[in-house]
Amino acid sequence: MRKWATPDGPVTLYPSGWLENSIDVLVPHTMHFFGGDPHGGYLISLTDQWVLLPVDLSMFKVIAWTPVDHWPCPPQVLTFCQRPNVHAVAMSKFGHGQLSEAGVMADYAPLAVDTTLYKPTTHVEIGGEMVPAREMLDIPESADFVVAMVGMSKDPNDRKGFNAAFRAFGRFWREHQNSVLYVHSDKFGLAGSMLNMSELAKHAAIPPHAIVFTNPYALQMGWSPQMMAALYTTADVLLSPSKGEGFCVPLIEAQACGTPVIVSDFTAQPELVGCGWKIGGSLEFDTHQSASYMNADISAVAQALMAAYDKKDNPDTAKAIEFAAAYSVERVYAEHWAPIIDGLAVSEPAADKPKMRLVDVIVPYVRPSNTKRLTESFKATNDGSAHLVYGQTAKDTKRRSYAENVNDALTRSDADWVFVCGDDVEFTPGWLEAARELSDRYDVIGTNDSTPERIRNPLVANGSHADHFFVRRSYIDEEGASLEGPGILTPEVYRHWYVDREIIELAKARGVFAPCLESVVIHHHPGYDGNEAARDADPLYSAAVAGADADLKTWIKRAPLVAGHRGR
Repeated sequence: MRKWATPDGPVTLYPSGWLENSIDVLVPHTMHFFGGDPHGGYLISLTDQWVLLPVDLSMFKVIAWTPVDHWPCPPQVLTFCQRPNVHAVAMSKFGHGQLSEAGVMADYAPLAVDTTLYKPTTHVEIGGEMVPAREMLDIPESADFVVAMVGMSKDPNDRKGFNAAFRAFGRFWREHQNSVLYVHSDKFGLAGSMLNMSELAKHAAIPPHAIVFTNPYALQMGWSPQMMAALYTTADVLLSPSKGEGFCVPLIEAQACGTPVIVSDFTAQPELVGCGWKIGGSLEFDTHQSASYMNADISAVAQALMAAYDKKDNPDTAKAIEFAAAYSVERVYAEHWAPIIDGLAVSEPAADKPKMRLVDVIVPYVRPSNTKRLTESFKATNDGSAHLVYGQTAKDTKRRSYAENVNDALTRSDADWVFVCGDDVEFTPGWLEAARELSDRYDVIGTNDSTPERIRNPLVANGSHADHFFVRRSYIDEEGASLEGPGILTPEVYRHWYVDREIIELAKARGVFAPCLESVVIHHHPGYDGNEAARDADPLYSAAVAGADADLKTWIKRAPLVAGHRGR
């Protein structure tokens, strides 16, 4: 661990772990940074989110800065981003659209480039001397057209499209033999692709004198931004026919240096072209991600190289630089990240609402096995202001859904607040009083289902979600606690699951939700208590599980509507 000095103060840099993506040290590093308090801040993950699925991050508040480099968004990415403790931020407009279509509420913030460093650069300081960029790059003097490729060669599926690029350049070179291809990448595929680019160049009919690779040692040690800017400036065009991109920073870096780009017209790439050419292709199914890549059409790439060659003496340098300026660090922060951060800040609403007086505790369904614990703990902790209201008992013959039972019980409630819970709960001292302290500021208050000795649902325990909650009656009557509108507490479009998710996420979007971790109503779900047999044998739980997939699909359709309430 070391400190990195910045104008705003030192930044702690932690060492990488043994496992790929450092997933073995992510949790301890975060806990150390937060001083042992998992709620001490936000963990921002900047990686393929599916690689984090094996890591238990449920105790943290996570901002997932998410790349989407397939179509449609891969299921594993959605699985991570749909977690209640995860706030998704798409790094491309394409990704934002894909997440939204899949029901993930997400913000948008692109990656950024330091345009004070990435700018037209013809010379680089080496050993105290200013060396011409072409000399640093070992570009042959005879070359009158330079095509550059910049990308990691670590994917066995050749995601960066080296095959298409090399073969297209081979065709192009036959007509323009004073051209050269400069490749800033792993020449031998040691990073994971196992793609020997020298062999690929032979098969693509590129002669040895027409292709230049960055020195492998220099590549491994890393180039300075000034050296990269010199490469981009020297190039007449950046060639990037990737099969899919979550963003592709080199496209912006190159244009910031005044260099046009050639890209695949797929995923994030086309939105990053202010000066250049977009290439079509054919879809290729990626079994690992259960989604598709796109193979760029080799003939179309060669034609784009021809078009770039025709423009080499009159490039749209100013146009490229102006476009890249929208992705400068300063503008990306001011226009995208600052509003996101402001939205995350917990602002204490004014205490201008009536405090909770009476509470009707709605229990949608009561099973005989749970009656004693429920009623005895309720009586022992009730200060006299709460009353039990049942939706359905085991004696009722007509089976209704969870949401239907809650709404039915609401018709028999006249309290100014209701509390929704299952019959498998245990009330603890102070559950009413703690929530009442927040009731003059919020309309929906979530309770904690755990004790310090035993965490049940980590998302509830960290305040990201609530499966049992108080709701102000006037909020239900005037706005509606769900998307169904005024007068409706629970959305009956679900069979069981995602009812609480919609209510809580909608309240969050409206800015009227607060978790109250001091209000503890223990959830004795058989699954939490390790009694899987009891859970599977219970018809109520079995019915909920049977409808889980249908409920998820319903939530996916409705989640964007919930997100639409942000900032209203």
